[in-house]
Amino acid sequence: MERLNIALIGCGGIANAHVEGYRDLYSRGLRVFDIKAVCDISIENAKMKANMISGFQDSKPKIYSEVDEMLKNESIDAVDICLPHHLHHVVASQCLENGLHVIVEKPLGITMRAASLMIRKAESTGKILAVAENCRRDPKERAIKWAISEGLIGKPRMAFWMWMYWMPKPWGWREKKLMAGGSWVFDGGVHWADLDRYQLGREAVEVFAMTHTFDPVKVGVKVTVDDMTFAIIRYEDDIYSQWTWTRAAPAGPFSKHMIFGSQGAIFDDEIRIQRESSVEVKSMRDLIDEMRANLEVEEIGRLFPAGSTNPFAIELYDFYLAVTEKRKPEVDAKEAYKDMAIPLGFYESARLKRAVKVRDIEELKIEEYQREINEKLNII
Repeated sequence: MERLNIALIGCGGIANAHVEGYRDLYSRGLRVFDIKAVCDISIENAKMKANMISGFQDSKPKIYSEVDEMLKNESIDAVDICLPHHLHHVVASQCLENGLHVIVEKPLGITMRAASLMIRKAESTGKILAVAENCRRDPKERAIKWAISEGLIGKPRMAFWMWMYWMPKPWGWREKKLMAGGSWVFDGGVHWADLDRYQLGREAVEVFAMTHTFDPVKVGVKVTVDDMTFAIIRYEDDIYSQWTWTRAAPAGPFSKHMIFGSQGAIFDDEIRIQRESSVEVKSMRDLIDEMRANLEVEEIGRLFPAGSTNPFAIELYDFYLAVTEKRKPEVDAKEAYKDMAIPLGFYESARLKRAVKVRDIEELKIEEYQREINEKLNII
């Protein structure tokens, strides 16, 4: 099996999950990556990841603190970027220009304009630009997609996302608009947006939102992103999704995901189907088993290669196949661009105090909230 020489750029928290993804593939005989190098401004973080990788890989990756030096000295085919959001477009563009394929952590870019630059760069170089969107690869999320596609709950009508918790301490660079682009509702909200689009099978048309920052200073650190967002999305065919997110909720947490259709509903741990005089309830475990029993063997192999249920392993293997088979990855840059437009649309809506069309966000016609980021980071 052909191997892809790859380097890991960024060795912070999320890189741990990527390394575990590589480990999972290796343990299943899918030894398709040779991680040649790791790079981080923190040599200690880079050393830690290199040691983790050498625990399952035949060789230990070389350690770098500068991307330029790594690109100059290493013979690689691709990079796996796990950096803060404001660096995605910078490093990804540099790597694409150097003839490398790229998988980058979500969100694709810090603004729509930054992401658009990345897409154009990938197109001009002819290289793969994939986005590490792991959530849809989870067996539960695959099963929800399957159940809706099979019509088990009828036509989708409404989706609800709720996550309220308390975070009194600052969360590093994610507190800064110019580094993160927004709060968790952007950073993690692209997961929700991707799952909405993936599972409902519809594109977002319009969004309306209100945002607020209850705690503008945390332990002496100035916070320049929101800590609460309430939002409504209208999808095609009059399907609606309501999001409630806040980290300013003492005595939390509370979280819930619900999808209601014309004949039933799906919750975090079960599916409920409305019968004439009763409600049939199945556990999520049973739904996953039902999906597996009804899908073709080839499809099961695509969704869960070599039986893996590790979402990071699955996204990395999909990236490998996209490069070696010269095909579109499941979540390419254009798919991730649409995911980004939904939460960034929330910020634009809140700034303008009105509903906004998602197409206007995608076409860069509305950038009131994003303008400061674009100007300060010289994103043209």
